Amino acid sequence: MSAQAAPFAPELNPVYREGVTVGVLAGDALRFAADFLDSIDAGAAARKKLADDARVCRAMAEAVARAPLRNSSQVLAPTDLGGRFFTLTERMWPNAEVASYLLGHAAELMQALPAVNGALKNRLLLDAQQLRRVRMLLNIAPNARLGARLTELLPLLRALERPIEGEKPFPPMLIDSVTADPVFHAAAQDAYRIVLGRELDDLPGMASAVWSGKLALAWLQTHDRGWPLTAIEIARLVEAVRSPSKPWNRAPGVPGDWTDLEPEAAAEVLSLIGAHHRVGSARAPFPLAGFCDRVRTLPLRCHGGIMLIETQGRISGGAIGIASFVLTEDKVLAVDGTSIWIHDLNDAVGPHLQDEGARLDYIRLFMNCVRHEGERFQPVESFEDLADRATDAHALRDLCVGHARVIEPAGFDAEGRWLFLLVVCHHQGFFATGLALTPDGLIEMIDDRMLTDDVPVRSERMDGLFVVLEPKETTS
Repeated sequence: MSAQAAPFAPELNPVYREGVTVGVLAGDALRFAADFLDSIDAGAAARKKLADDARVCRAMAEAVARAPLRNSSQVLAPTDLGGRFFTLTERMWPNAEVASYLLGHAAELMQALPAVNGALKNRLLLDAQQLRRVRMLLNIAPNARLGARLTELLPLLRALERPIEGEKPFPPMLIDSVTADPVFHAAAQDAYRIVLGRELDDLPGMASAVWSGKLALAWLQTHDRGWPLTAIEIARLVEAVRSPSKPWNRAPGVPGDWTDLEPEAAAEVLSLIGAHHRVGSARAPFPLAGFCDRVRTLPLRCHGGIMLIETQGRISGGAIGIASFVLTEDKVLAVDGTSIWIHDLNDAVGPHLQDEGARLDYIRLFMNCVRHEGERFQPVESFEDLADRATDAHALRDLCVGHARVIEPAGFDAEGRWLFLLVVCHHQGFFATGLALTPDGLIEMIDDRMLTDDVPVRSERMDGLFVVLEPKETTS
């Protein structure tokens, strides 16, 4: 089987479908999946199965749009999908569960099928990503309507583990502080309605207690306020950001339209960081232990506007350092030089790489923030990118004239990955580099060729979460 052509997907981004139900969105996705199955080039036996699956997709599209939680036996024949959802027991397979299987199956085919060229394969990968996102919504929120309330409840719904048969309720004293909260009560009612289409208050006592316990645990996971700062600690942060000790000593680590926060907002951000990131045996809030007194922010287009934070502070010995964090709805991720944080970010909010500008921003974010031996693979698009690291500005400018280049999209490889050509600075070397990027945000360096190894720039190192410039005399 292979893909010689493929249909174009309808609008499946929930952001642009506000007001419709998840069932309607899933129905549109299933009709698209059916068109895709019909487009696959295959032999006679495989073609018959694909046609049967496409027929079931179209039938299930109507059913899941009307009633996601209704019994699928009203739509499926015993032989459909190889009898996978036929049972002689009392088990009910909801339309949403069958639809989820079909969307997952179509996404797997899109991912696995060879395509006639890299551009088509890339489109299939993007389409598979869209189907998986719709499937995720269908799995956790089958009875929901797209909009602000669903967005607000998504962290809770993702964390929720449904009870298993015979499960006993949690001891009340462990969750009373949560279940007594009226905000939680309203969220629990809405979440149960979204998941099962019924009212939580209508459940018998034991079942209600079990579900309330599960919802309370999920609530605690997603509303972890960390270790909140004391009033005295907050006052110290407020004083620090009102009277910063020094101007910013470096340009931002990632190019973009950064905003310096006013003192009140800066103190709030540092308080949030401090509640989730503490250091030393005394577990001091990171911003206080690191003498942080400046904050700037950059919305990440490649992650739907999630904020990248930089804060300037001092390490022992007085050297200035800059630490970075990413704020999501329910996480404060430290940009610690590894790639773990960006994979966690991709899992939490997904990379948004549909347009070229977002892809270029993602490349800049990844290459500037994921480090090897303390050093980044800094894209060199102009002299200004390296100016604050220069040990000899005139010599560096001359080198940049000969080697710097804007990151250049270079089409696709056979696997459907986007290709990019760029020059990076690592340690004191310039390298001509080729990168491959998947729609899921995985980057592979597929080519690197040294251009010069005597770039006059200072080295960087990580000191805890701070990025610090080495003194000129220690740079080799």
